[in-house]
Amino acid sequence: MVRDLVVHLPGGRRLQAELEQSRRQRDLLLQRLERSEGQRALLRRRLDTRRQRARATQPDPAVLAQVMRARHAAAVLVAKSAASAARESAFAGRSSSYRETVATRGTCSDDKSVDRVTIAGLTWQLPADSTAEGIARRLVRRQRLPLDEILQTRELAVGRVMIDIGANVGTTSIPRVILGDFGCVYAVEPDPRNYDCLVSNIVANQLRGLILPDRVAIGDANGDMTMRRMTSGTHHLVRRAEDVDQEERVTVPCFTLDTWIERIGVNPADVAFIKSDTQGWDARVLAGAERVLAQRHIAWQIEFSPAMLQRSGISMPDVFALLERHFTHFIDLRAEAGPRVRRTSELREALAHVGRETRHYTNVLLYWSD
Repeated sequence: MVRDLVVHLPGGRRLQAELEQSRRQRDLLLQRLERSEGQRALLRRRLDTRRQRARATQPDPAVLAQVMRARHAAAVLVAKSAASAARESAFAGRSSSYRETVATRGTCSDDKSVDRVTIAGLTWQLPADSTAEGIARRLVRRQRLPLDEILQTRELAVGRVMIDIGANVGTTSIPRVILGDFGCVYAVEPDPRNYDCLVSNIVANQLRGLILPDRVAIGDANGDMTMRRMTSGTHHLVRRAEDVDQEERVTVPCFTLDTWIERIGVNPADVAFIKSDTQGWDARVLAGAERVLAQRHIAWQIEFSPAMLQRSGISMPDVFALLERHFTHFIDLRAEAGPRVRRTSELREALAHVGRETRHYTNVLLYWSD
C-alpha cells in the first residue's frame, strides 16, 4: 500500500527506485556480514585448534620431573662404571679443590648452616644464607628444578660434554646428566660454600665421575681474583678489591677458559654446550676463550644483563661486537614476541629493551651456523 502511494506522489517513481536500491544494498550488506561472521567463526575455530595442537605438542617439563627418579637410578649405574671411575680419578689428579673436598664429602655436610631438601627424589644441600634469595631460594620455594630452561635449550644443548660456568650447587649440572643430555659435565663454581655443597650433592646422589666440579673462576686473565660474596647469593668477581668491604671479600683462583680446559684435560672437540652464568663476568669469560670459541660446533648460553656486564668494565658496544664476531645466530630465551631465532646482527635491536623497567636480564642461546 505504501509503495502504491509513493508511486502517485510527485517524483514518486524515482523515490521508489531509490528505496528499492537501498533495500537491495541493505540485503547485500546483511549477507556480507553473515558471511563475515561465518568466516570469523571459522578462523576462531582454526586458531583454537592450532593452539590446542601447540599445547598438545609442546615439550612439558613435568614429563622430565616424572622420569627423574628412574633416570637417576640409571645414571647411578653409569657412575659406578670403570669409565666413570677413571674419569674421576684423572680429574681429581688435576683439581686439588675436588680432591680435598671430596675426601670429606664436602665440608658443609654436617654444618648447621646448611639447608637440606629433597626435590624430584634427589638430595640437595644448600648454604643456609643463600636461601634468602637467588637460585637456592627458588629451588626451595618452588620445590622444582630448572627443567623449563633445560627444555628451552635442548635443540642445541645435548652431546658428550657440557661445561657449566657458575654451577652454584648443581641445579643445572645434576639434572642434565641424570636426564642423559650429556655424558658428563665439568662444573665451575668459585664460591667456597656453594662449591662444598655442589660436591656434597654429587656425592650424596651417587654421581661421582659424571659431574666434575672445580673451585675456580673463569675470566679473561690467569691469577687470583677478588669475589664479592653477597647475602643474596649473587656472588660476583670485581675488578678492584678495594671496592669491596673486607667482610665480603673472597680471594679465588681465576683462569681463562682456554687455560682451564687444558689444565683440567678437557678436549674441546668433545664439548657440545657451555653455560655461563657469572653475574656479569660473561663477556670476560668469552674474551678469554678464543681457542674454545674457534670450535664452532659449541653452543653457548649466557646471562645477558647490561648493568652487570658493564660492571665488569666492558662496554655494551664491545659486548655486542664480541658476540657478533663469534656467533651467527641467537635465541632470546625470555623473549615475549618476534622470531625465535635471529641473526646476531640483530642483537642490539632485539635486546634493546633488556635492562629497562622490569626486564633486568635475559638468557641468550648463541651458536654458529655455516
